[in-house]
Amino acid sequence: MLKQILLSIFLGAIAVFSYAPFHIWPLAFVSFAGFLWLIADKSKKQAMLLGLTWGVGYFTSGVHWVYISIKQYGELPLPVAIIILGFLILYLSLYPMLFAFLLRMVNHFAGQFSFKQLVLAAPMLWQITEFLRGYILTGFAWLQLGYSQLDSPLRAYFPIGGIDCVTLLLTILCGLFIYSIKSITIKTSRKHAVGAIIALFAIFIAPISFGNINWTTVDKTRSAHFALIQGNISQSIRWTKEQLNNTLQTYTKLTLDNLNKNEIIIWSEASITDYEINQQTFLQYLDNQARAHDAEIAVGILDYRFGEEGYQSNGDIYNTLLVLGEKEPYQYPTTNRYRKHHLVPFGEFTPLESILEPIAAILDIPMSSMKPGETIQPQLHIKGFKFTPAICYEVILSNLIHQNFASDTDFLLTVSNDAWFGDSIGPKQHLQMAQARALEFGRPLIRSTNTGITAIIDEHGNIVKQLPQFETGVLSASVSPTIGLTPYAKWGTLPYFVIMILMFISLFIKRRS
Repeated sequence: MLKQILLSIFLGAIAVFSYAPFHIWPLAFVSFAGFLWLIADKSKKQAMLLGLTWGVGYFTSGVHWVYISIKQYGELPLPVAIIILGFLILYLSLYPMLFAFLLRMVNHFAGQFSFKQLVLAAPMLWQITEFLRGYILTGFAWLQLGYSQLDSPLRAYFPIGGIDCVTLLLTILCGLFIYSIKSITIKTSRKHAVGAIIALFAIFIAPISFGNINWTTVDKTRSAHFALIQGNISQSIRWTKEQLNNTLQTYTKLTLDNLNKNEIIIWSEASITDYEINQQTFLQYLDNQARAHDAEIAVGILDYRFGEEGYQSNGDIYNTLLVLGEKEPYQYPTTNRYRKHHLVPFGEFTPLESILEPIAAILDIPMSSMKPGETIQPQLHIKGFKFTPAICYEVILSNLIHQNFASDTDFLLTVSNDAWFGDSIGPKQHLQMAQARALEFGRPLIRSTNTGITAIIDEHGNIVKQLPQFETGVLSASVSPTIGLTPYAKWGTLPYFVIMILMFISLFIKRRS
């Protein structure tokens, strides 16, 4: 059993190389198919243990970069930082463990190494446990398996069914592969192996017939001129009072140098590290400058709304993106703004606060008691273009983007501050997930960040232009919007749920003798 435990850790760990910045997408299949092979015929306890250890390997290699924000910016002792990271990894690993347990629980009608177990039950149960991982305590849906396939033929399924559908298909393919191999070794089942192999290749090769379809069309009659400001303010000094004026000066200079007619200037998430009510004079100045040059600026800032007892207590803090330079002069509070809805646990709020407050106190992260904005909010209007916005982590939430997306959306817009995670693989993974959103919705995606990776992504999910990380600079580009709707933009997760329902029904269909 020890060898299998070590193998499960290894199989989990190699999956990280299928994601950015490595892009070795076949390793996702090796990782999950190997995991299925290990647990398919084990007892419940053995399967749970292997699920846990696979998860430990997967999340240790995949999200180890969280350690940087805990240790470097939380300024915690090394042992404490390692313990907190360990608890996070252990918690996330509970979901693969639950998957393994449930898979062995259904053994009475989906026996070991059967088609029903590997191709029907396993993919469905994996999706259920992944949903729970992305939902409980507001969730942490980082590194869904489907993201690894942005460079594989399966990428063609993104605009049809979205990330959930791609992940489902990947797990089905893994199940078909294991079923084929197992059937070949059993002489009486070789005819089943042929069918499984045909199905496997059909799913994998099918994108050849529709992979080059342009679901949306570039509107060449319109073009937006962007200047994305990358201030490159170190996280270690970003929230200090002494740095605030320097930050404002950096962003202001870069903005004024690019303040041209019809320019759309985008600052990063919380680029102004202060409350909006404290920066009225500065915002009015910036607003006047933008209007004078016939430009508009989207600014990341914190919006403090007074509580019943005044400024010092019961106030609500919102992570906000607002627009300056409109026809009407800026006057707080404006309406053309977006408030971040999906907050990051411990980074922006404390889940189960009465129980977990001590952990938040240890981490001591600035502005970690925010309030969420509404789930569905109006689009941002900037220089006559309509934007569906997402702040930082929200860009990985396809369903949230879909809820706010409209048929007349011109661009997707995301602002972020990935300085928390230093020069790690975290920001690269984040960018890859943003690419998936552009591909799903068939819209160019504009991404402005503090330290990188600031980028322009086209409607096919390809990076057209980007700035190097940890450099102060401006990314300038002219981009035309797209018109039309991808199947995913039109129907959302409907195709995905249709497939899931058909698979569920198939579980209970008995084969004729």
